[in-house]
Amino acid sequence: MSLDTSLHQEEIAHTAWPAPRPPIRKNRFGLPMRRGWIAVAVLVALLFTSAGGYLAYLNTLPTAVALSVASGQKEVPTDTRLVFSFNRSVALDSLQKSFSIEPATNGTFVSVSGQDRYQFVPAQPLLDITSYTLALRSFTDTSRHQVKAAHWTFTTTIVPRIASVTGAGGAPITDGSEVLPGTTITLAFNDVMVPTTVKMTLGAKALTLNWAKDSRSATVSTQGIPSGPFVVKLGSGATDSTGHTVKASWTLVTGLYYRDQEHTTPLKYPALIQIPNDADAVDQNGLQAADMVYEYLAEGGITRLTAIYGNAPDLIGPMRSSRLVSLKLGRHYKGVLFQSGESSVTQAAAGSEPVHQFFDTVGYTFRSNSRYAPDNLMITGDGVNRVETQLYPNLPAFSMSKARTATRTAMPSRASRYASRC
Repeated sequence: MSLDTSLHQEEIAHTAWPAPRPPIRKNRFGLPMRRGWIAVAVLVALLFTSAGGYLAYLNTLPTAVALSVASGQKEVPTDTRLVFSFNRSVALDSLQKSFSIEPATNGTFVSVSGQDRYQFVPAQPLLDITSYTLALRSFTDTSRHQVKAAHWTFTTTIVPRIASVTGAGGAPITDGSEVLPGTTITLAFNDVMVPTTVKMTLGAKALTLNWAKDSRSATVSTQGIPSGPFVVKLGSGATDSTGHTVKASWTLVTGLYYRDQEHTTPLKYPALIQIPNDADAVDQNGLQAADMVYEYLAEGGITRLTAIYGNAPDLIGPMRSSRLVSLKLGRHYKGVLFQSGESSVTQAAAGSEPVHQFFDTVGYTFRSNSRYAPDNLMITGDGVNRVETQLYPNLPAFSMSKARTATRTAMPSRASRYASRC
């Protein structure tokens, strides 16, 4: 028994028991502290420190700017949006002062989003097939960070359009021009067009275009088209050979009118010449060259004419007396009223409301042997010009607007119908 007991005690003595755990450390709040949490805390602290350092680094960088059009870009539409984007707020006034564009283009900046996105809006569409350079000089943003100088270049695309309109002999035809009926009008485009896409109208009627072999020009014949307003339109949608499209409609406002081709003398201001219209006075001289002819009742159902000239033909007449309405016309057109005389009533009216008048004067007018008196007092274009330059040299120049207006259709007055027959 003694042996067994000793062996048991020896076995117990050699048995390995687990070591006791070290005491758990606690923080100042009495909560246990773990080494894993310590590592996480250290890592978070490092991250915050790094992020703060990176943000501080970013704060030292200049303000970045980008344009909606890449520098060097080709085929940029002429109506493209030019948007500047900044990564910090920028004052509009500072941006406008530092901005430049070549070729010089009028326009304004508008805010797209707060103070970090602005669009430059040209007053007119950009020119086509043109190289543009946009530049920003260095300036500071609202937080006093520097915006570095930058520049961009791009080239606009072509915009198909009618480049010129010409008539006989290559004479240019523009809005307000008067075209001789029967004239062949040439429409020159700035690019090779696809003829089937070009639709032109005269009023509501489609025009037939005769295309040149290179498809860069076409002609329109006015043969058979009645005299009067001639308004031609090109609708949007026409395309050139490379697929570019005419975006806006185009209109030419002219008129087909017969014009007298006789020699004339240009005048500084209008000459208003009194011409009779009774049977003994017909046919009168010089009415074809008048810019306007007013016809009104004189007496006994007989009418009288006031022919207004900006360019005097070589012979005008016969010349007769004025009427009350003649005085009003003289004042309205700021010219000289040419007449053989006037009644006492008209003379009194002229005295109360003065108008520049010229009466039959030797050296300027003459009596024609081919007519019977009193319808034989005549004046030459040179005589009219000498009256203006010698007797009324200080009158200011005055240009008359055209009597015909091609933009509207109206019944012609009796005066204009008379002038068109003469």
